[in-house]
Amino acid sequence: MAFVGKFIYLVLFPGLLFVLLGGFVARAVLSGMSAAFTGVAPAGPATGLPALMRLFSRECVATGGPLHGLLWSAPPVQLLALSWVSCIVFGFLPGDLALLFALLLLASGADILLAFCSANPRVRQNGFSQAARVLGWAVPLALVFALVGLRTGEISLTGLVQWQVANGMLIASAAGGTLAQVGTALGLAAALVGALSLARLRPLGPGLFDDPPSGVLCDVSGPPLAMTRMSETAYLFVAPLLVAALFFAGPASTWYEVANWSLKVAALVILLGVTDLVSPRLRSGRALAWALGSGGALSVAALVLVWVGVSK
Repeated sequence: MAFVGKFIYLVLFPGLLFVLLGGFVARAVLSGMSAAFTGVAPAGPATGLPALMRLFSRECVATGGPLHGLLWSAPPVQLLALSWVSCIVFGFLPGDLALLFALLLLASGADILLAFCSANPRVRQNGFSQAARVLGWAVPLALVFALVGLRTGEISLTGLVQWQVANGMLIASAAGGTLAQVGTALGLAAALVGALSLARLRPLGPGLFDDPPSGVLCDVSGPPLAMTRMSETAYLFVAPLLVAALFFAGPASTWYEVANWSLKVAALVILLGVTDLVSPRLRSGRALAWALGSGGALSVAALVLVWVGVSK
């Protein structure tokens, strides 16, 4: 029964429905920003709830793409992994930073698997760009997770949030001295680079309102397409949610603390959205170079500074 109860947490609020609700709100905010900046509503694919519901009612047409079982199983696994991330952040399910990282890899790995198993050679070729995007966020975030654990001595999200409640937000805490503070600031910059790549936003991803040519979506239709669109939407919330939990003290119990946390997440959504709107889209090779060159270098420097700071 305990397992059943925990599984229900993954598919009910604050699990799957929570990341989808947050993702839809984030997409709506960014769509409004795009219209305000350009004066024209974004011309990207319809991803609102009514459009997704219509996709669920359509037939899944075989396109010579991935194996049929994989076509139906990969998108739900991706959504389940993202909902599990939100449950760990909010303390509904126990989990440490290593498990959180593994869940993010599992979610992103579904896209890579779909691409490389495709019978369409152009989609298979696009699998390398999918893998490059995952590498672009995995390296900086792995080092950021190590930095956070090193500075706080905590390896669980719940422990990390409690540490920040006692010592102040990680980005503003004086623990560890000046070097650790500078390293944490660099780590935040690296985490934002990783969040851009994780959320698939430009310049490190295809962008909010653009589909890459010959992408995975060329092989899916009907309910699998709807679930893939839902996971893309959930990423828009999961990425800033994760950054807020790591550096800005995650959600708390009282209403005003929750409201304060919501403002932090909203600010991160807007920051990532503005970056997407003003940045050009880079080819996968250049995007990987930028992600590893900026995010990787920042995270390495941050980890060294924090290590020196806490070792004193």
